[in-house]
Parts: sequence; C-alpha cells; structure tokens
Amino acid sequence: MRAGGALVIVWVAFLALWIWALIDCIRVPDDRYFKSGTKVIWVVVIVLLGIIGAIIYLLAGRPDQAARASAKAGGDGAEPPLPPPVPRGSLPPPPV
Repeated sequence: MRAGGALVIVWVAFLALWIWALIDCIRVPDDRYFKSGTKVIWVVVIVLLGIIGAIIYLLAGRPDQAARASAKAGGDGAEPPLPPPVPRGSLPPPPV
C-alpha cells in the first residue's frame, strides 16, 4: 500500500507541474518575452509531451525574471510607443 500511495503523490506532483507550466506559458503577454519559440508552439509542446514538455518549457522557453518584470511594468525598456496618427482634415491649415 505504501508504494501505491507514493506513486499517487508523484503522479499528482507531475500533474501539478504540468498544469503550472501550461498556465505560466499562457499568461506570458507577448511572444517576444519567451527565450525561444512562440506561445502557440510552447502550448502545443506542453500539451503533447506532458511532463517532458513542461520540463523542456521551463528549461528552454520560459521567460526570465527580468523579462517578466518589464512586462508587468508595461514595457520592455524600449522607447515609448508613437502617438496615433492624426486623420487628414482634422488639423487647421498651416500658416501662410
């Protein structure tokens, strides 16, 4: 009975790791934060390969803490985005 209980605990731990990796991958806001690949590729890898896919994601694809911190701060440290374009005819004519 002890071996069966230990097997269940290991299985639940693997399942929890798999679910955590899948949720972690889905919550990444943009593909540029991944070390490699895209969100779609990593979700497919995690789903199809199970625990092995989750481990591969954690080692090779998961964004590092700096990328996550900049994503939470609202940017990647680059220049701010340009303002939206102004439609023609909405500005007064230039002075002569």
